[in-house]
Amino acid sequence: MASRYIPDGQSVHIASRCFPRKRGLRSIRNLLFIGRIDPGERQARESRCLRSLYWGMQFALSALLPLAFWRLGADNFPAAVFLIVLLSFIFLTDLEAFIIPNHGSLGGTIIGLMFAVLEIPGLPNLRQALLGGLCGFALIFSINALYHLWRGRDGMGFGDVKLMAMLGVWLGPESLLPILFVASMAGVVFGCAMTLAGAKHHGLGLVKAPFGCFLAIASIAWLLFLRF
Repeated sequence: MASRYIPDGQSVHIASRCFPRKRGLRSIRNLLFIGRIDPGERQARESRCLRSLYWGMQFALSALLPLAFWRLGADNFPAAVFLIVLLSFIFLTDLEAFIIPNHGSLGGTIIGLMFAVLEIPGLPNLRQALLGGLCGFALIFSINALYHLWRGRDGMGFGDVKLMAMLGVWLGPESLLPILFVASMAGVVFGCAMTLAGAKHHGLGLVKAPFGCFLAIASIAWLLFLRF
């Protein structure tokens, strides 16, 4: 994709084409093509940051999975592995792009309901999973609606609503308030730290925090340390 900025801050996008044959390129090839032709300092720095992030996630998983086996036991471990890997994927995408993809949240909800039907050990039964999904959706949706009435803008994206519904399906309704509390406190600490850092170096401004990342971390903490 090529873009040209115009004075009012908007941009005009031109679809990429294969130069020899004048054929359109798919989105994944666009990404690879941009990576080849624009190796500037900023892109190189972002690439190093992403590599560090993904390596960090690999090390985190290598520590979390044995811990999950130790804390949950062999019977509950398979479901925990699936949930931890799913939350890691959601964490990375939300941290990188402030997006929780539907195939992560909605797909995870469907898989969680299927596991509940199959009565996989370590997960709520179907009734508790359905109740948890409805409560998780209603909880975040109502909080965001009240915030919108108060401030005139959304405090969270709809991806956070769907993520909370997924967590209710996997972890049950009793997990929702503790997860929301821990995620909110972590978000407050992160926001204060980033605001102080911004005020010290770049001036005070509005800080955006990927709330889905905090929900993912709080969910893993609940699963491993608070649930049993």
